[in-house]
Amino acid sequence: MFSHKVRLICLIILLSGCSKQLDIKPEVFISPEQLYKDEAGVVAGVTGIYRQLLILKRSDYAIIGMVGTDEGKTTIFVPTWGPYWQGFSAVNSYSPLMTGQNDVVQGFWSVSYKGITNANLAIKYIAKAPVNEALKNRCIGEAKFLRALFYFYLVQLFDGVPLPTDADNPDADRDGYPRSKAEDVYKLIIEDLQFAAVNLNSKGADGQDPGRATKEAAIALLGKVYLTRKDYANAKATLAPLLTATNVSLMSKYADLYVEANENNIESLFEVQFSNETDNTSNMANNTGCWQINSPGLSGAGGHVIIPTDYYYQSFADDDLRKDATFRTVFYDSNGNLVDYSWWADVGKPHVKKFDITKGISVSGSLSSRNMYYLRYADVILMYAEATNELNEGAAAVENLNKVRHRAGLADWSGSIAQADLRSEIMMERMRELGFEGWRWFDLKRTGTLLDSTKAHNMDAAPNMLPKHLLYPIPAKEFENNPALKPADQNEGY
Repeated sequence: MFSHKVRLICLIILLSGCSKQLDIKPEVFISPEQLYKDEAGVVAGVTGIYRQLLILKRSDYAIIGMVGTDEGKTTIFVPTWGPYWQGFSAVNSYSPLMTGQNDVVQGFWSVSYKGITNANLAIKYIAKAPVNEALKNRCIGEAKFLRALFYFYLVQLFDGVPLPTDADNPDADRDGYPRSKAEDVYKLIIEDLQFAAVNLNSKGADGQDPGRATKEAAIALLGKVYLTRKDYANAKATLAPLLTATNVSLMSKYADLYVEANENNIESLFEVQFSNETDNTSNMANNTGCWQINSPGLSGAGGHVIIPTDYYYQSFADDDLRKDATFRTVFYDSNGNLVDYSWWADVGKPHVKKFDITKGISVSGSLSSRNMYYLRYADVILMYAEATNELNEGAAAVENLNKVRHRAGLADWSGSIAQADLRSEIMMERMRELGFEGWRWFDLKRTGTLLDSTKAHNMDAAPNMLPKHLLYPIPAKEFENNPALKPADQNEGY
């Protein structure tokens, strides 16, 4: 739920010297005036915004973007676990429970707006804080990057949404915020990311904490926004400098991307930081059936909540080096004994192992310290290939597509390829390269293929999916709490 009662409190989240990530501590509530009074408060206040992204990605809301696509699905068992799980499964199947009352939809909306509210507070009070201009602009840049990230999720999922950009506004507290046009939401997103790209530290800069937004992350996200808007010229121009940057590159081995010791690596542009501290863990290992077992060196059990579609698994050639790094087809019981689950419906199907946990680091599959990628360099390369292909620059598109294929051990594409064929191949390559990293739903929607491809390759969604499912329903609680919204503001069909 997005509450319009902006409270004069803010999260204090302190930093430690941890080299792995931002160290998110328990919440303490004080007024913004008390918090943003010095350099330590400014930095801590901005760090608090990151916590909302952690909450968004540590929980069941992380399935948004993965399931309900041609890439991922919930298992057949999920709807049998009770009412909550039936709603959870509806995000994949688009069943009649995909409504404004759906808990996953409402939770995603609520957490996103809490992040936006915290960002608005930070932007307002940092501007008045007695700190040097460089720190002030960097921290405002982080707040604007995160505000843009949350709004980008919301506008893609819901189209136009309420657009608060202020804080401590008594009029809005009373009257609420009306639904804005999508164009206005995108305008703010672009402005925020342009500011961030100028004012954030570069990746690897002295004193740059792993986990904080960087200039390169802002540029990559801005390029993705332009691509989503089909502004291919600006997407190309925005992303181009990253292709020649010296502080980012592809990891030499794809499998190394999913080793916990390699988090915040040269390819990572921005990732969500998890740890073993209380309330800072992720449940994605459990959701994907990668929970830890007792025997060291073994990769886990089968089962559980979300799995690849057959189409996603079968899209990989046998000699694609990403296939073994992405999927687990061999399973063990809790004692480390090999188990044949081939007879057992979804349990025996290939599972994603990108979130496998490392024994001795994560507590368990539901209490995992594994980070989660939001943006990485391979995504930039493929976005650039897509933009150049849409600009009829096929040679440049193929050149960049081949960079990703080369690491995967695949033969280069050569010769002239028709634009439509290359468009399809780039989308397939995005699925193979970025699968279960949260982008598939948005990629399919951006390219106008969400309905057709999901209905063709996700049998749970096929009977139910309608044109209205190109958008999510605005949560029912938002209508209860926002006086500026009227029933007619609900997305069509809901």
